Amino acid sequence: MTRAAKAARDRLSDRVAIGMLIEAFPPAEVDAAIDAAGVREQRSRSLPARTMVYFTLALWLFGGAGYDAVLARLTAGMRWAGVPLGKRSAPSTGSITKARKRLGPEVMRRLLQGRALADRAADERSGRAADERWRGLRVCTLDGGAVSVADTPANLAAFGGPDVWLSVLASPGRGVLVDVGVGTAPDDPGRSVLDALTPGTLVVSHRPGRAQDLWHTAAEVGADLLWCPRPSVALPRLQPLPDGTFLSRLVPDHDPLASSVAVRVLEVPDAVLVTTLLDPEQAPVAELAALHRGRWRFEALFDTLETGPVTLRSQDPDGVTQELWAMLCVYQAARPWRKEAASQVSASEDSPSTAQNPTPRRSTMVDLA
Repeated sequence: MTRAAKAARDRLSDRVAIGMLIEAFPPAEVDAAIDAAGVREQRSRSLPARTMVYFTLALWLFGGAGYDAVLARLTAGMRWAGVPLGKRSAPSTGSITKARKRLGPEVMRRLLQGRALADRAADERSGRAADERWRGLRVCTLDGGAVSVADTPANLAAFGGPDVWLSVLASPGRGVLVDVGVGTAPDDPGRSVLDALTPGTLVVSHRPGRAQDLWHTAAEVGADLLWCPRPSVALPRLQPLPDGTFLSRLVPDHDPLASSVAVRVLEVPDAVLVTTLLDPEQAPVAELAALHRGRWRFEALFDTLETGPVTLRSQDPDGVTQELWAMLCVYQAARPWRKEAASQVSASEDSPSTAQNPTPRRSTMVDLA
């Protein structure tokens, strides 16, 4: 491939990636979030709030590029997609930094909530959400992890260290985000997302921090749970059941026995699981084990964005929070593209004609690195 052909291909992939963002977050929805957050500019600027929303999202598409390079790719992609920009002089890196500060994090949070709600509604209408129901319960996965932040004094003071913690509630199959919590310790954000649960939900998780306290938070709102506890959690064998499981009590940290929760313990080949579903006939071991194996994982965020663990570039807490919400927005936008590409590759591999006449595969997913 010649250098000119490679440059043309790269320009097209950049523009398609920007088009993906604009399709997921149309200008009208961006403008509504800007107005709801109260950050609409009061006078004409070279970097209006709408442009800065797309710029903050595009930082996750072109993570290795500087501000000026990201803005150049963004403006080219927006013009290619037919989004009016007007004629303005090229801003400096300092101007871009100030514009990000003016934008703040709330717009990105509102965009994510709107997109996730729309995606879940679309799944309900299309029937895809049926795959996320089990025996009348809506299944969600709770998982989380840490993201490194720039070690500035402001960030270290705000987050209590070099990491910010995320807890994510997501659908197990399609990975649609349901709720997200941001905190300074592993258990803080988990508690905030569990407060939003409703009866009729089954939450699947794997070794959450301070599991007993989080378990009580979820149980109090009427949700059922299927979790893999940490090895240190005591689970006395109180009553054996015919299917090989047994009943136990889960005692919250530093609470009396009266506050304990009745649980059923399952010893499956690859894990020990505990659940509030106590009836073996209504919740068979094999089905519960399959639900746990098929849970959504926090690493799917970075797999979808095609990036490994990252350190956020923002020097202040508001910028960190803005980056995190933008990361989740881009994940939500790229998720269906990645799913479609994976299904096409799977279908190609399963095709007899492909097996007999193998040809080099070319992914339809835009390179987000």
